[in-house]
Amino acid sequence: MSIQSRRGTQRPTGRRSRRVAVYAAASLLLLLAGPMLLGGVGSWLGARFGGLFFSGTSDPTVDELRAELLRLMLDNSRLREDALKADRYRTLLGMTRTSERDAIAARVLYRTEGLVAGTMVVDRGYEDGVVPDCACISFQGLVGVVSAVGPRTSEVLPITNPAIHVSCVTWPSGAAGILQSTAEGDLQLVHVDLTGGAMTGDQVLTSRFSGIYPDGLLIGTVTGISNAEPGLALELLVEPAVDFARLGEILILLPVGDVAPAPE
Repeated sequence: MSIQSRRGTQRPTGRRSRRVAVYAAASLLLLLAGPMLLGGVGSWLGARFGGLFFSGTSDPTVDELRAELLRLMLDNSRLREDALKADRYRTLLGMTRTSERDAIAARVLYRTEGLVAGTMVVDRGYEDGVVPDCACISFQGLVGVVSAVGPRTSEVLPITNPAIHVSCVTWPSGAAGILQSTAEGDLQLVHVDLTGGAMTGDQVLTSRFSGIYPDGLLIGTVTGISNAEPGLALELLVEPAVDFARLGEILILLPVGDVAPAPE
């Protein structure tokens, strides 16, 4: 009895050992071959998906439906891009705190004398309600100001022009200063109080003392700090938010109230 009982207890142990060995071998096989199998399945699905949209068939109706589906996909992507741009425009217009102010979109036709000292000519003029000193923005931030107006075109002076000076404030530190451009086109915030607490990474916004520029418009980001005159003030190097080299469209903020009559 003792021998049989001992044998009976040894057989299940041997089976369990074999099962463990089989499971271990199967796990190792899946570990080594799994990525290749999944990659093959993914490639097969990708090929099937590509064939679904791009391979031709003998049925012209199916081909037309596929082409129409592709056109709808492209239109949808363009609409999403336009919606994102419109959200940015609404945000910028909301920051101006002038809900009654109208704005019109204008396309940049060409630039004169480069990005620093030159101007941008846009396809809107006094026939569209544009007058001199209208502030101009893009979905990225403040662009500049209208300097001259024709019937259907206007000249816009960008903030990179040395003739432009804008009263600004940093956020969140709250340091005040005057934005100006160097001869090389670099933006600086000058006459900044030492006690203002300005730091690199602060955003630079137009202040309520900006005159023709509504307050709260984004100008750029502080990237450097230096002492202009030891013990007196700071100079902040500002990276503009607007990519002027690729700027193709702007918004012109029209004046509030009656517009001056067009010139004869």
